[in-house]
Amino acid sequence: MQNFNQNISYTIYNLIAVLEDAKKGYLHASEKIKDSVLSLLMERYGYQRGRYSSELRKLINSMGTTAPVDKLTLSLLQRTWMDLKNTFKSGKKEQIIQGCIKAEETALENYGRAIDELEDNYEVRAVLLQQFNGIRTVLNTIKEYNRQHTQLA
Repeated sequence: MQNFNQNISYTIYNLIAVLEDAKKGYLHASEKIKDSVLSLLMERYGYQRGRYSSELRKLINSMGTTAPVDKLTLSLLQRTWMDLKNTFKSGKKEQIIQGCIKAEETALENYGRAIDELEDNYEVRAVLLQQFNGIRTVLNTIKEYNRQHTQLA
């Protein structure tokens, strides 16, 4: 049982790392972008990722397990964060939107894998599915915003 919880813990800690990375990215983007509506959306998405991270931390703590995020995951996240930071540095709306779309698609892939891995744990799976749907909604909102503003240009 402890090994089973440890596997769940490891999977969730990787998602927490992804969420924390996304939170930083969105909050940074909200400060750099000149479009006030998009800036507000980015800020809200950053806080949403922070809430998701907190939910997963509470879930892990309730299971009484711990798992450090491995060095490979941290190096990949650092590389992703640096790519996003460079994208956001320019403050160009189109680049920021494309960076966010790519990050959200990657997050959905990570969540999909985690949901598949944890298919027998209904409590954890329910939380992950709820967050997955929230991330998908954000992705669809960003794509629609981009589509509307591309048409206006």
